[in-house]
Amino acid sequence: MVDLTQIGLSENESKVYMALLDNGALPVSRIHEETGIDRRNIYDVLNRLISKGLATFAIENKKRIFQITSPKRIMLFLEDQKQTINEKKKIAKKILSRLESKFEARTSSAEAEIYRGYEGIKTIWEDTLNYKEAMMIGAGGFGHDRMPRYWIAFNRKRIKRGIRWKELVIDSMRNHPMLKEKLIESKFLPKELTGPPNVIWIYGSKVTNILWLETTPIAFVVHDRQIAESYRRYFNFLWDKVAKW
Repeated sequence: MVDLTQIGLSENESKVYMALLDNGALPVSRIHEETGIDRRNIYDVLNRLISKGLATFAIENKKRIFQITSPKRIMLFLEDQKQTINEKKKIAKKILSRLESKFEARTSSAEAEIYRGYEGIKTIWEDTLNYKEAMMIGAGGFGHDRMPRYWIAFNRKRIKRGIRWKELVIDSMRNHPMLKEKLIESKFLPKELTGPPNVIWIYGSKVTNILWLETTPIAFVVHDRQIAESYRRYFNFLWDKVAKW
């Protein structure tokens, strides 16, 4: 059976649509037999398909008989969805600044945030794209190696936006391909400073410590301008002491 959930229909909508496509016009009782969906729910599903222009009904012998419209209507449905999404995007753009100001006001007093898992790390990385520069202490190519597909897409965005990285990298990074990427300047930390796989990021008024644990990475994000400036001074002190790769 064709899976129409891939184009935005629910599982039940897909089942009912395909039942009508395979069998032609049907009453609710037959749709129930073909799909196994509870009769009370079938009416809701049919109403949604009708509202999307994908189904219609006729009355025969005082009974409603349902059938699908031309499958070509699916493309019109998708165009309608696209237009709806575009309209929602326009509305979102208009209210985004107000939402962000409220968010900043709410988080300005927050001491820290904790993120777990690779999706959490991606959230942090996407946030770094809002700043023209990021500094790292203890970089080891962990994200590059563990999230290779995401890294490629992320790095393209970083380069396109002209975001520079300055990295103090661990000694084992000497032959790592990431060192040759554009807008990345790297220096090596002494071997004795190589420890567990964790990286400190400094960007904007934020300091993030990412612990690249083998099972699930964890990150702690601190929002504080003074702390961020303190870490920048610490970074610059180390930067001046170590050699370029």
